Amino acid sequence: MNSTIANAELTGFMDMYNVNGINHILDYHLFIRCGDKVYMDVRGKGDIVLSFEALQKNKYWKYYYDVSIMLTNDKHSVINHIADVQYTEPRFWAINTAYIEGCYISKTKKVKNEGYTCYYKINPFDVENMEYALPQDLDAYTRTYMERFEVRGRLFEFDKRSVYYYTFVFDYCVRLMENELDELSEIFEDKKSLVKLLTLNEMKIINYDVLMIIYDSLVKSDCVGKNKFVDILMNPNAVAAQIVDM
Repeated sequence: MNSTIANAELTGFMDMYNVNGINHILDYHLFIRCGDKVYMDVRGKGDIVLSFEALQKNKYWKYYYDVSIMLTNDKHSVINHIADVQYTEPRFWAINTAYIEGCYISKTKKVKNEGYTCYYKINPFDVENMEYALPQDLDAYTRTYMERFEVRGRLFEFDKRSVYYYTFVFDYCVRLMENELDELSEIFEDKKSLVKLLTLNEMKIINYDVLMIIYDSLVKSDCVGKNKFVDILMNPNAVAAQIVDM
């Protein structure tokens, strides 16, 4: 069941690797932000509720939060669904995100957009009423987090990896925007063609069959869009309002 949480932003960073066609979780950082309050869940480190200011002060948390925003398709939508991704505990609330997939054989990574992969172990609707972690608990969580391999491991491990990840996530977002712009451009071109055809139709210069042949060659929208244009051509009296609504 799809639900909307208008007063919260739900985002997720998921890093998986594929072995023999099966995805295994390598890492994840999941976030729910309600104003200044942020719920954060990290693979192997557990979850915590902290202030947005505290999150911004930690360069690792800030990085994963920023990338999670770039990867999430709808920050206010969540579904109640049993996780089909391998977590250590049952999870039932998912958000629609792209994720990073690495190939075990080729040793390459790419962004894939296949719907629901980030699942919360809590009910996202509960975050608004959750209490902030006490200062000592936040300190303890931070110390535990800083034991992650990418933090304490090889020199500059995080710095190298973060630039690499950010680059192809950014490229993915650019491609999305380019596709959306192409679709908008196509729609505007279709509208101009439609107006011209309607003018010819109203002037009785060409008959309906010829009109449809021309229309089919000019309008490049998908099948659903084409059907909508056909409806308008057959009902020219409602032209202006319907063109504006498209």
